[in-house]
Amino acid sequence: MYSMIGDDTSTMRITTLIENAHGSDARLRNEHGLSLFIETKDCKLLFDLGPSHRFADNAAILGIDLAAVDLAVISHGHYDHGGGLARFLELNSDANVFLRRGADGPQYSTALARERYIGLDPEVLRANMDRLRWVDGETEVAPRIHLLTTIPKIDARPSGNSRLFLKEGDRLIPDPFDHELVCVIKEEDGIVVLTGCGHCGATNMVRVAKEHFPHDSIKAVVGGFHLIFSPAANDPATTPEDVRIFAGTLARLGCAKVITGHCTDEKAISILQEQLGNRLARLRTGMTFEM
Repeated sequence: MYSMIGDDTSTMRITTLIENAHGSDARLRNEHGLSLFIETKDCKLLFDLGPSHRFADNAAILGIDLAAVDLAVISHGHYDHGGGLARFLELNSDANVFLRRGADGPQYSTALARERYIGLDPEVLRANMDRLRWVDGETEVAPRIHLLTTIPKIDARPSGNSRLFLKEGDRLIPDPFDHELVCVIKEEDGIVVLTGCGHCGATNMVRVAKEHFPHDSIKAVVGGFHLIFSPAANDPATTPEDVRIFAGTLARLGCAKVITGHCTDEKAISILQEQLGNRLARLRTGMTFEM
């Protein structure tokens, strides 16, 4: 485990329990997904739960007690962010799990010309309704932990969204991502914005955070940005210019640090590094960031 972006006044620690890329700790497993364990002065938060039980296995290896988590948040209704829900609820008997209303919908992908279900497990959701809290609007779910759902459409959304759908009967319709939320942690020295996958556009998510906290600096934006250079020649894909525009917008919005991975692929990260320099850091399984 290693530490970045910290000093003696740090008030928040973020540990990456699961991410696509492996870190330096050979004991840990990585997989396609995201799970972040966040400790603030006020609470312990689990943001996203990865695709399986492995985030919890990694937490145990790292000495993190998931039974002591105060609350969990699932950023949107895709399996790679909420597939570990059943395992978390087995380990933690008290914490509520917050989702945006609609995150239980029938989510599908047609990436690589293959239709497949990518939503949350409906049986797990039905069996644990007493632990789930469905969010609309803007809600402070714990001291300094805010969930925002009214995300503007000022900046372009990721082109990869064109392969993501909701199912109505036998028909696939483009997913408007009305099931995605933004998590903002407010501290004395600024805010941290957690994006999950950023299907609504991570810069749009930063904009709504700034709107709600206009007098706070942005310490960091953390999560996936869904910037994907598609392996299929005929698929809509992110372009280098898309990434450069995205990076410029983050800079203009005042993001002091940009910490990303998961659905921000390696080519996009390389371009972001060129544009943002030492403001950029890469998520990897097992890494810890202090801020």
